[in-house]
Amino acid sequence: MKKILKQVQDDVLSHTNSNMSDQPTLYDQIGETHILKLVDDFYEGVEEDELIRKLYPKDLEPAKDRLKLFLVQALGGPTTYSEQRGHPMLRRRHFQWKIGEEQATHWLQHMHKALEKATFSEELKDAFWNYVYKAALHMINQ
Repeated sequence: MKKILKQVQDDVLSHTNSNMSDQPTLYDQIGETHILKLVDDFYEGVEEDELIRKLYPKDLEPAKDRLKLFLVQALGGPTTYSEQRGHPMLRRRHFQWKIGEEQATHWLQHMHKALEKATFSEELKDAFWNYVYKAALHMINQ
């Protein structure tokens, strides 16, 4: 598990810093509009999920905004998330909630459904999925 956690942390930092290289980032390839739409579609599922909905505040908009900023940055886009909130510290920021395999699975199911609606290439969907899958495992604290 520690190896997975370290890999997720390294991925966040490498994606954040990858916008300094000449190679296009996932952010560049997917496009911000698609990332934002993906988050909106994801939260449609979360809103109806009895298991994980209770982990979120009544108003989902601030959570949506944070995930949008985080994913934009993590995929190689602008670092607005860190500028506004500091280092992502994903696991630490989520430790106040009991997140087990069941919660992570529900989270991933909604992200997968949102990804199925996305209109970018399957190759980019796979790359995005690999990232969020590792991140969801990283959040498990029970």
